[in-house]
Amino acid sequence: MNREEDSMDMDASPLNKRSQGKTVDQRFLRFSIKYGFRSLVRNRRRTLLTIATVMLSSGVTIVTSRYSTAAINLWAKAACDTGLGHAQIHAEGFLKDSETLSESLTFEENSPLMSSIVRDPAVAAVAPRLNFEGIISAGDQTRYFLGTAVHPEHELRVSPALFNPTRPGTLDQGEFINSREKTAVVIGRGLAEMLKLKLGDEVTLMTTTVTGGLNGVDAVVRGIIDVPLPSFSKRAVYVRLDYAQQLLRLPGRITEATIRLHDPDKADAWVMDRAGSVAAQKLELKGWWEIDVIIRRIEMIWNSVVGLISFLLFMSSALSVLNIIFLLVAERTVEIGTMMAIGARARDIRVLFCVEGAMIGLIGGIAGVVAGNGVVAGMGLIGIPLQSPFSSGVYMLYPQVSATLSLAILAGSVVVCVLASLAPAQKAASVEPVKAFRGQI
Repeated sequence: MNREEDSMDMDASPLNKRSQGKTVDQRFLRFSIKYGFRSLVRNRRRTLLTIATVMLSSGVTIVTSRYSTAAINLWAKAACDTGLGHAQIHAEGFLKDSETLSESLTFEENSPLMSSIVRDPAVAAVAPRLNFEGIISAGDQTRYFLGTAVHPEHELRVSPALFNPTRPGTLDQGEFINSREKTAVVIGRGLAEMLKLKLGDEVTLMTTTVTGGLNGVDAVVRGIIDVPLPSFSKRAVYVRLDYAQQLLRLPGRITEATIRLHDPDKADAWVMDRAGSVAAQKLELKGWWEIDVIIRRIEMIWNSVVGLISFLLFMSSALSVLNIIFLLVAERTVEIGTMMAIGARARDIRVLFCVEGAMIGLIGGIAGVVAGNGVVAGMGLIGIPLQSPFSSGVYMLYPQVSATLSLAILAGSVVVCVLASLAPAQKAASVEPVKAFRGQI
C-alpha cells in the first residue's frame, strides 16, 4: 500500500520527467512561482537591493521621459503661439530665397485659395503677412531691420502669445499695432536699446520697393516686444500690413499666410491632405516642423539622452539580477541535484531560475512604475516653471502620466531581468546531479 502511494506521489510531481500535458505545465508553473518566491525571501536584504535597482531604473526612465516630452511639447506650443503657427503657405521658392523680396515670391491676399482656407472648419484663424527688410532711422542712428507686416486682429488670433505684457516674466511694453493708428510700429527690445528708443518716439523706415526704388515712411513706436533670441530682438519690427504694402508698392500681396488649427495634434494630417491642392496654385504648404526644424532636432537630442540614461540604468539592473541569480545557483547546488535526480529536466531548471528573475523584474518594475508615475503626477499637479527659448516669459510645465509608457517600462523590466537570468540558469541546468550532491557546480 505504501509503495502504491509513493508511486502516485512520484507521478503527481511536476518535476517528474514522465509527467506531460497542459495540466502538468500549469502545475509546474505554479510550483516554479512558489519555489522562486521562497528562494527570494531567503535573503531579503539582497533581494530588496536588487529590486530597488530595477525600481530605480524604471522610475527614473518614466520621470525623465515624461519631463522631456512635456518640455518639447511646451516649446513647440510656444513657438507656434508666437508666430510660427501650425502651418504656413508661401510662394514656390520663398523659403529658399526669403532674403530677396520680389513680386514673384508673393501671392494674392484675397485669392480663392485663401478664402477656402479661411472657411475650412479645421482652421481657427489665418494671418496674412508680408516680410521685408530695410533701414530704421532714429535721430542720427540707423540700423538694419527685418520687418513683418501683419493684420493686427488676425495676427493675435494666430499667435496669442506673441505680445502679452501681462505674462509673468515678460518685458513686453505698450500695445500691439492696431487698426486705429496706421503709422504705429512694434520693435524688438534689443533694437530699442541700440537706438535708445522708448514708447511714443518717432522713427523712419526705409526700404527698397519691388521695382528697385527707395521709399520711406514715418512711424511711431507704440510697443516694445521682448524676443528671447538676441539676433532677432535687435532686428524685429512689426507694422500694419496695408502700411507695408504701400511702402513696398505691393497692394494686396503677401509673402505668407500663417494658419492656426483648432486641433494642433492633427496638423500633420491636415497639411498632408491639402498640400496637393495648394501646390496646384504654385504655392507651398508647410507644417511648422518643416519650417523651424530646430525643435525636432532638440527632440531627437533629448530622446537620445533619455535613451542613453535608461539603457545604462537597465544595464545596471541586469548586472544586479545576473549577480543575484548566480549566487542563488551557487547556494542551491544540492537542491538542483536533488530535483534533477527525481526527474527534473534541464529545461525545468532553466525555467525555475528565469521565473525568479521575472519575479524580480515584475516586482521592481511595478514599484518603479508606481513611484515614477507618482512623481510625474506630482509635477503635473504643481507645475514646473520653464523658460522657453522660443518666446519670452515663464511657462508652467505640466507632465502627464502615460499608460502606454508605463506598460512598456514594466514589460521591459521583466524582459531585461529574464534575459539576465539566462546565463546563470543555463549554468544550473548543465550541472551533473552527482557533482551537485557534492556541492560542485
